[in-house]
Amino acid sequence: MKSVEQSRKDRFAERSKQIVAKPKWIKNALIAFVTGGLIAILGQLLFNRYIDWFDLTEKEAVNPVLATFIFVACLLTGLGVYDRLSEKGGAGLIVPITGFANSVTSSAMESRAEGIVYGVSGNMFRVAGAVLIFGVVSAYLVSFIRLLVETLIN
Repeated sequence: MKSVEQSRKDRFAERSKQIVAKPKWIKNALIAFVTGGLIAILGQLLFNRYIDWFDLTEKEAVNPVLATFIFVACLLTGLGVYDRLSEKGGAGLIVPITGFANSVTSSAMESRAEGIVYGVSGNMFRVAGAVLIFGVVSAYLVSFIRLLVETLIN
């Protein structure tokens, strides 16, 4: 015979299965793919335009494209538009450099009531700080390993 507690748990499990929406993996992946692809197309168009407009080399044109994406993402975050776009675009908007700019800007905006130094400056890397640290440490380790391998080969 089931206890009252066990019966309650069973009913809860049955209700949970009915209420919880099943994730739409394929649809989400396709949306992220298309959104990320659109960002890549826009980046390529900007890249080509910056080369033509400002007579830059391919190496020199990369930085203005990245700066443009960062600026637009920060502006859209400040206007409250980026969050609505990322709900529709999914990981296609969150993963690239625009998502990083959004996380820094969002953290800064949340802390602005505390002032410029303690609020904005102190908390703007709260979310993105771990990503920066991981990137710097990973780059250092990969560079160190590459240097060791090249030294051993030569």
